[in-house]
Amino acid sequence: MLARTDSRARALVLLMLAVIAATAIGARLVWWQVVQQPWLAEMALHQLAQHEKLPAERGEITDVNGELLATSVELQSIFATPPTVGDPGMAATILGSVLEMPVDELRARLDSEDPWVWIKRRVSPEVAERIRSLDLRGIGMLPETKRVYPVEGVASETTIAAQLMGFVDVEGKGRYGIEQGENGLLAGTPGKVTAQEDVIGRRIADSATLLQEPIDGADIRLTVDAGVQHLLEEAIWETLRVNSAVGATGIIMNAETGAILGMASYPSYDANQFATTDGERFSNPAVARQYEPGSVMKAFTVAAALDAGAITTSDTFDDDNNLRVGRIRIQNADRYDHPYGHGALTAADVLALSNNVGAAKVGLTLGRAELYQAFLRFGFGSPTGIELAGEASGVVWDPDGPNASGDLTAAQTAFGQGLSITPLQLAAGYASFANGGTLVTPHVVEGWIDPDGTYHAAQQPPGERIMRAETAETMIELLTNAIDEGIAKGARIPGYTVAGKTGTAQIAGPVQVPDENGVLVERWQYIDGWVDSSYVGLLPAGDMKLATVILIHRPAAAGGPQMPQRPETVYAELMPQVLSYLAIGPDRPIEPVAGP
Repeated sequence: MLARTDSRARALVLLMLAVIAATAIGARLVWWQVVQQPWLAEMALHQLAQHEKLPAERGEITDVNGELLATSVELQSIFATPPTVGDPGMAATILGSVLEMPVDELRARLDSEDPWVWIKRRVSPEVAERIRSLDLRGIGMLPETKRVYPVEGVASETTIAAQLMGFVDVEGKGRYGIEQGENGLLAGTPGKVTAQEDVIGRRIADSATLLQEPIDGADIRLTVDAGVQHLLEEAIWETLRVNSAVGATGIIMNAETGAILGMASYPSYDANQFATTDGERFSNPAVARQYEPGSVMKAFTVAAALDAGAITTSDTFDDDNNLRVGRIRIQNADRYDHPYGHGALTAADVLALSNNVGAAKVGLTLGRAELYQAFLRFGFGSPTGIELAGEASGVVWDPDGPNASGDLTAAQTAFGQGLSITPLQLAAGYASFANGGTLVTPHVVEGWIDPDGTYHAAQQPPGERIMRAETAETMIELLTNAIDEGIAKGARIPGYTVAGKTGTAQIAGPVQVPDENGVLVERWQYIDGWVDSSYVGLLPAGDMKLATVILIHRPAAAGGPQMPQRPETVYAELMPQVLSYLAIGPDRPIEPVAGP
């Protein structure tokens, strides 16, 4: 009797356990199949989904008048799915003749274990049509855009303003120039599309779903005027050729607004053929090359001293061509013609004669800390903030810093030695004289147009006052005198007030010299015959005031009197054409030509 009771009890317990287990399983099934069903479905879709980006259309670039400088065209790119290629050897041979590619290279790609490989990106329409007609198994095409620069430069195998523009690489990213500097604005935002795959990775037909529409890039309007740019490139290319120079750079800037009207350097390149171009040509020397400026810095020394009240225009400084600072002797560039100097010099004389001793004494009179701070206010030692990629900051040494030599550093920087700047910084610094003592930000973007057609004018930071208006006015007078009566008479333009300054600076380079043990070591020192010869000019007349820099890198004849074409001569020949093009009239009477 007890055994039967125990058996029933065990059965009842087992039944209860079974009911509990079934209930738990049922509840779990309800949880996964009902409550969590949407989440599980989404997980499954993500596991089988293939996400792709839809490229946005890159914005165009035009000059200030709307001339097209950069656009994009749609081309076909060739790809292969190696596992599906019928006969890799035959396909490689056929493709090699059509694409002009090595057969061995193509065979290696087609024999790859990768499921998908590029064969050649962005082929011409004619090549794409030939590939399409071949109907090779496992070979396909996809549309891709290619950046095109339609305006040729002055020199053969160049495009206009190539180093200012930059280019777009095969991955669609802007490189160098405005293409990189404003890549975010030009490139837009890519869209997103998803498609489902089956369990073995095959795309399911009709499963593509657009997740996000692409947003096309904005069209950018530059401040550059293609007409001015063309004239500037002609002048820069010609002086590079005539002077057998290593390089040449020119900048023309609206001195009051900072808008760049032209910026050119040679050697240059064809932005449509960047893939086969020496990469050394991509960098823009106008903003990226740091160089020792020489005598063009004397104007900033004089301006700083005048503005601080350390000197007046009537003060004189004795030039005996023999200023000793510590163990270093400072002499003038014309020391062979004037071995005992020029005697008492005013600030005007220092600029007109480009006198080293006088400039050094002006700087020391101001004070080395004050001179250093003044150079920083003029923008040296910091990027200007222009929208171009790759801008350098230059180097200005604090005379009281650990790497400087006190008064010697101040004296040398006062006449442009022992510091480095960029051509753009020089243009911006001189522009402050023409616009009443305000430092403006150089810029190349006038504005941009959204895909919906809305135009946005680029907003520039307000100019910073760095000297009194009276000082700027005095500097224009002194720099005008430097052209009218000084050594830079070659920059004069009949009928126009021209203010400016020349500069010649030695260039340091690596040389092999023996150390104290007679072992040859590499050191940097000035190299005979290597100079940068420059001229910076201001046209303060009319409604548009222009600041122009001409820099010739390592010309023949070391920048001396026998130089085939001096930078101030380039300026005097170029600017009448620019003034005529911009319809800027004369502000001075033209002196009559003497009769016989």
